[in-house]
Amino acid sequence: MLMKRAFWVVKESVKYLLPFLMLKIRNGPLKGKKWIVASGIKFLSGEYEPANTSIFLESLNKGDVLYDVGAHVGYYSLLASNLVGPSGQTIAFEPRPLNAHYLRRHVRSNQCRNVQLVQACVGETSGSCRFEVRTGSGTGHISRNGNMIVPIVSLDELYREKKLPTPNFIKIDVEGAEIFVLKGSKEIIAEVRPTILVATHGDELLGECTNFLTAMNYHIKLIDEPRLTYNRDILATPNN
Repeated sequence: MLMKRAFWVVKESVKYLLPFLMLKIRNGPLKGKKWIVASGIKFLSGEYEPANTSIFLESLNKGDVLYDVGAHVGYYSLLASNLVGPSGQTIAFEPRPLNAHYLRRHVRSNQCRNVQLVQACVGETSGSCRFEVRTGSGTGHISRNGNMIVPIVSLDELYREKKLPTPNFIKIDVEGAEIFVLKGSKEIIAEVRPTILVATHGDELLGECTNFLTAMNYHIKLIDEPRLTYNRDILATPNN
């Protein structure tokens, strides 16, 4: 009986402390960075999405600007913050409140002063939308039946209003709304010609995003990311 009671106390203590527990990432380009355990144990090894991580390492330079659309809990935002340095900037877009909370804590704990969070969805037009948050932290998505209403912004509209710096790189991972993000960024894509990394969800979206970017005179490369089964990531680089 005493052992059962002790086990229960330990279990309840861990459940209470887990949201506050931080460990350092063990390896990789974010080695030594502080990470909230409850936001995702998979990030602690430092080996998350090696193919996409390599693209960041090869593509981003000091002074660059990244739009991290669907920033989740901040892995790529922190990575970009390191790579672009104090003279660069990362704009992280994340609508899910819990993810945004973890992202803010990661940014603050690691003193990433060049990261700005926009707590909103990104789409073709600005306004508001229904968002589904009852699924896992990485699968929240725009849905007609969503259980909360969140702001939605168009990158072109924000850029036109001079509310965003000029991007060198745009990363998009928004659980099925990728084509709407691209359509809402058409002016930026045409004028600025940033490199674009898109996580597409399903063959139909892969085709739509590929056709859209090809029509914008971009070269498309499929990314061989070991974690991916149903999803395919594409790297789009301007032909001119």
